[in-house]
Amino acid sequence: MPVSRKRKKSSKSTAAARGERRRAHTRQVRMAQSLRDVAAAHESGRAMRIELARPHAVVLAGELTASSATGTALEDDLCARLGPLLADLDERPTEEYVGPDHLAAALAGVLEDAGDGEPARRVRAALAAILPSALLADTGMESLDPEVAGEVRWTRDRYGSRFAVVAPFATPEGPVRWYLWDIDACGFIPLPVHAGFYASPEEALAAWQVGVGAFAAGGTSWRRIDDSGLLADLLPKTEEVATLGGESAEQFTEYHRCRRLAEVVLDLPPVLSPSAPETALDVGPERFVSWWRRRAWGPEPADLEVLAEDLFDSWPAAAPALFDTCSPHRVASVSHQIRDEYRDGADALLALLPAWVTWLSERTGLLPELRERALARIGAGTVPDGDLMRRVAE
Repeated sequence: MPVSRKRKKSSKSTAAARGERRRAHTRQVRMAQSLRDVAAAHESGRAMRIELARPHAVVLAGELTASSATGTALEDDLCARLGPLLADLDERPTEEYVGPDHLAAALAGVLEDAGDGEPARRVRAALAAILPSALLADTGMESLDPEVAGEVRWTRDRYGSRFAVVAPFATPEGPVRWYLWDIDACGFIPLPVHAGFYASPEEALAAWQVGVGAFAAGGTSWRRIDDSGLLADLLPKTEEVATLGGESAEQFTEYHRCRRLAEVVLDLPPVLSPSAPETALDVGPERFVSWWRRRAWGPEPADLEVLAEDLFDSWPAAAPALFDTCSPHRVASVSHQIRDEYRDGADALLALLPAWVTWLSERTGLLPELRERALARIGAGTVPDGDLMRRVAE
């Protein structure tokens, strides 16, 4: 016959339980208020920056409304004028700083105030055509997405971490134009180091090869996109860090349009990779330690496992599929970060870096001539402030 068990009496009194609930509720209320305060401060700061941008937007709007250009020609003119202006504003002191999105919002406001005259309508349409969806929503503007007029293609350099993506877009005037994203995925986030329209995919490829350099870009050709997940990791997005500092006028020229057109490409039906190859990110630093011990790379450091974990954490992982790549630019960037972050402990990590690069290159089958160039950049000197945004020819 089942025997009922006595219910365990709570160790807390009713009053104590109520007190704890009240304290938990108070913490939640304070946290919510703190988040509201942060959001309010962000919005206030954004409004201030937009107001700082307004005089520059007034001048820019005047220049554009005086132009006789229309359609894609006016969009090109707008981008060409934004580049030098944003590069100049990027150099201003912090209290005068105006970012790309601040200027775009200010320009939208100035054009709205200009009324419904034909010149203002033309410029508003050109601005709306280059802005990413988030900025369109913020400014209350609307614009139809351009039509992708064919197959999107890509290629990568011999190290596997510098990409070119090209997409054909129809224009109201008739001829198809090919938009190129030159993406450097060697650093800690993939960055578009160059972008722009070209008359043909062959012209776009030739421009990319010149930017990358003959050694790294040798033998490259356009291929079909075979991994939409990797493509999404590479193409620029509006929610990412706006700017890193040191961008050139050329990079600012296409700052908004390269993000708008990337949204259009990423909205296309995805192409899924049949099987993602295993990377060192999947197997972890323990696999490197085992490899190091099998290869007997000299006396073992007392803290080899810890050093391996630190190297693992220092290696760029924003695009997981590219974790095993080790270009000279990537090696130099990591060397600089190790020097900057670990200070007194940097020497031990840099001493282990040749083994790390060799291990990764063996995993990917990187040619010895490529590996030697990467190894030569270990412990490279300090990286100037704008280096991450500078086009790299390795």
